[in-house]
Amino acid sequence: MSEQLPPLNGRLGLGSPRGKANTIAIAGLLATGLLGIPGLYLAGVIGIETVNMLGRYLCFALLALSLDLIWGYGGMLCLCQSFFFSLGGYAMGMFLAHHGGPEGIIDATGWKLPACLYVVYPYEVGQAPEEALVPWFWKPFWSLPATVLLGMLIPGLVAAVIGFFVFRSRVRGVFFAILTQAVTLAAWLVFSMNQMMFCGTNGLTRFDRITFHFTEVIQIDVDQEALAKKQVEIGQVQKVLESYQSEHEGSLSGSGHHFTSRPRKFQNVEADFASLEVTSAQGPVKLGDIAKFDVAGWRLSDSRVKFALYIVTILSLLVVFVGCRVMIGSRFGRVLIAIRDNEPRLRFAGYRPYVFKMAVFALSAMIAGLAGMLYAPQMQIFTPTNLEPKESILVVVWVAFGGRGTLSGPVAGALLVNLLYFYLTGWSPEAWPFLLGGMFVFVVLLMPEGVMGFWNKMFDSSVLDAATDPDEETGGDSTPMTDRLQALSMRQRTDTVQSHLDSPLLSVNDVQVHFDGFQALDIDHYSVPHYALNVIIGPNGAGKTTLCDVISGKTRVSQGRIEFADRDITWDSEVDIARMGVGRKFQTPTVFDGLDVRQNMELALPGRQKLVRNLQMSSTRQESEQISEILQRVRLLDDVDRPVKFLSHGQRQWLEISMLILSKPQLLLVDEPAAGLTDEETVLTAELLLELQNEHSIIVIEHDMEFVRLLNSRVTVLNEGRIIAQGSLDQVKQNPEVIEAYLGR
Repeated sequence: MSEQLPPLNGRLGLGSPRGKANTIAIAGLLATGLLGIPGLYLAGVIGIETVNMLGRYLCFALLALSLDLIWGYGGMLCLCQSFFFSLGGYAMGMFLAHHGGPEGIIDATGWKLPACLYVVYPYEVGQAPEEALVPWFWKPFWSLPATVLLGMLIPGLVAAVIGFFVFRSRVRGVFFAILTQAVTLAAWLVFSMNQMMFCGTNGLTRFDRITFHFTEVIQIDVDQEALAKKQVEIGQVQKVLESYQSEHEGSLSGSGHHFTSRPRKFQNVEADFASLEVTSAQGPVKLGDIAKFDVAGWRLSDSRVKFALYIVTILSLLVVFVGCRVMIGSRFGRVLIAIRDNEPRLRFAGYRPYVFKMAVFALSAMIAGLAGMLYAPQMQIFTPTNLEPKESILVVVWVAFGGRGTLSGPVAGALLVNLLYFYLTGWSPEAWPFLLGGMFVFVVLLMPEGVMGFWNKMFDSSVLDAATDPDEETGGDSTPMTDRLQALSMRQRTDTVQSHLDSPLLSVNDVQVHFDGFQALDIDHYSVPHYALNVIIGPNGAGKTTLCDVISGKTRVSQGRIEFADRDITWDSEVDIARMGVGRKFQTPTVFDGLDVRQNMELALPGRQKLVRNLQMSSTRQESEQISEILQRVRLLDDVDRPVKFLSHGQRQWLEISMLILSKPQLLLVDEPAAGLTDEETVLTAELLLELQNEHSIIVIEHDMEFVRLLNSRVTVLNEGRIIAQGSLDQVKQNPEVIEAYLGR
């Protein structure tokens, strides 16, 4: 699934035809879920079991949405979403197991032993049931608020820990997918073991009700007519109840014909109470014949509870969807898209991508945990089968089928695939795995943007309109050089620049770089003054780009020292060097195709590289003015809202340079800015660099000698990693070593 995803247009992506299509799709789904399904149920057209099934599928939609957040927008294919889903499901399951089922035993510490634990973990030989202690990690989950909080925090913390080690080590792509799959497999094995006290392969069962009480609370309503008919006095009933409470270390409250019982030790509440006998004039009378018993709480088998859980689920999906949409439209979301499109470029802009990846990975895990918590009470069981590695692969299928990078697509994909599963497995269960595999292959090969991609194409005519010949925007294939050529060749440094020539900004001393025994660089001394423009030339393989890599922190030196602004940066990271004021432009323009021109520029704003500063929605007025001013200089102001993928090569070059200018570096490293440009674009680029010389120090790497002549600056010649000549272009062209290096004599 390496297809190019569509750009994000507009602040929330809602203004473009594509955004409108997504809005219509999700609005239709939510309207059906919030109004259509409840209306059909209340009208008696569909039963509660259908509503319950759709509620579970909405949980899957929420899970798919969590994967799309990191895969569709962050470019991280995670195969452990089922693990985070199960962490939330087990959290809610432990709460329900605490309060569910008629069985109950209070252990020696005063805690109720969950029913499934009592069944799965029989106490040792000779040990009393109450001596089987409740595991410590079960105890926080008796409270519903604590369960909801932990059900989201635990997956988030686990994801943050995994992300810290994985992303900081720059594990990406297929290796990240394999690693997360291994995590899921390990978790599945752990939760399947009885010794881990998660109820083993049987899973968490006996989900009977939702309650807020530490132990069961039984409501007893005595029927007055039955009392009179059986000739039983209410006092006799009360004595029997008090005797039962004394035997079971509980308490009894109430008066008249209504009582509340809180037994601490019991096996089967309804059976126990029903079997109690009251003496009357007619003989023994069973308490069950004259009273009704009801355990406090909301029974999961109740139709009203199932319907309420469905409503809670779809409202949760709506809140999460809107939250994700807002986040994707913020600066934070644009950073995610930039990570997806070109993570290394983002590091050279001063960002630490692993911090943003950790944050979105943790958020995605929390959403998956929420989905698991909503799923458990609707399924009324939670087992290790939800942890199986194939479940995470299914989530990938849902997202791919619906269309990743759209938010609405995964929701639609999860619902459609599971509905197909429900109806087709009833027809032919054996054929379903083959059909599912066929759908995935079909989507990958013929419909790479998924169902939502097909839907969007019916609305998105702007993309076709924008996909015109890029040369039309820049004057065609080639235009003759104007009189500016001669003016540029005579341009000299200003007095301001001249006054700084003796003050070095960058100093490279005794630097060597070796690659597997090959010496790629051997620089005795190289320096760049403040507000100076220096051009580096040399044949292919001379070490020009390697020198820039060393200065920017991408490549480590074997020996030597690099100083920038009177600070040793030899062993600093590319992020730290970028934040100190070194901007890097690569040979091929490294801009972010998933964003438009303005959004690319916003990523380069100084002081916006940290996580917290990227949570706000949009730029300030002052920042917008700065962006407009720079884009005006490079003739891109008219294309400010245009997707970057539709810019010409020259425009992409200018955009990358503009991003560097906006970040306000002291030193610009510009690698082959004239490559692939028309003559007109070459002149404009030379003009721009000469203008920037009064604001920055610049190192230009170039092969085009005519372009170098336009710059009229000091030239440094590299060959086989060594400096062989320095001076003006005319001077170095007469150097015998330079002639030999270029002509091979």
